[in-house]
Amino acid sequence: MDEAAADKFPAQLAALREITRAISAAWSLDQILALITRKIARAMDVDSCSIYLLDDGDEFLLLKATTGLAAGAVGHARLKFGEGLTGYAAKAGKPVAASHASRDPHFKYLPETKESMFQSLLAVPLVSRGQVIGAINVQTREGREYSKDEIELLSIIADVAAGELQKAVLYEEIGGLKEALETRKLVERAKGILMKRHSIGEQDAFTRIQHQARTSRKSMREVAEAIILAEQV
Repeated sequence: MDEAAADKFPAQLAALREITRAISAAWSLDQILALITRKIARAMDVDSCSIYLLDDGDEFLLLKATTGLAAGAVGHARLKFGEGLTGYAAKAGKPVAASHASRDPHFKYLPETKESMFQSLLAVPLVSRGQVIGAINVQTREGREYSKDEIELLSIIADVAAGELQKAVLYEEIGGLKEALETRKLVERAKGILMKRHSIGEQDAFTRIQHQARTSRKSMREVAEAIILAEQV
């Protein structure tokens, strides 16, 4: 370890400890993602840190969080699995570093991220229980040769974060399914009320709820709850 790296090591170790503790205390996927990107950027003294997670049947890596790329790209920018330096790191299951990323044959520019301002890139896979779930990358505006210690630090953080991220994704999916099921039950109940009240068919009742949701700019669930509440008064 050179002198500069040695000077950074205590801060990096402290950051790793802080990240580990904070991740275990975080309760939502968004909270974990924001915390990881922010802490990594600070610990590694980089200009950007981004997390991509597998999406669409594990065919694409979707940008889920970032500290340096365009905020509007979150949830939209994506790479095919194996595409770009980040996708290549995920598919190969190993770190990939480039001091001048645009010169690397694996480089893939995503215009919506506005990442042209960055030169160097280091990406490591996120692996949980032997399964790749995404990748983390860091970028700098100036060309930078990433040291073995920096690559190791990011790899360790990725190992720590991967399991928690996978659990958070699962909890979010379960919560979404539960919410969808509850909404469906409420809409069905509201449809029954409208059918009885106005002597209309099921499709007409559903269309009324849908139209009310659009015109009032409310969710189907909110409209259904209002119909049910009015019936109970």
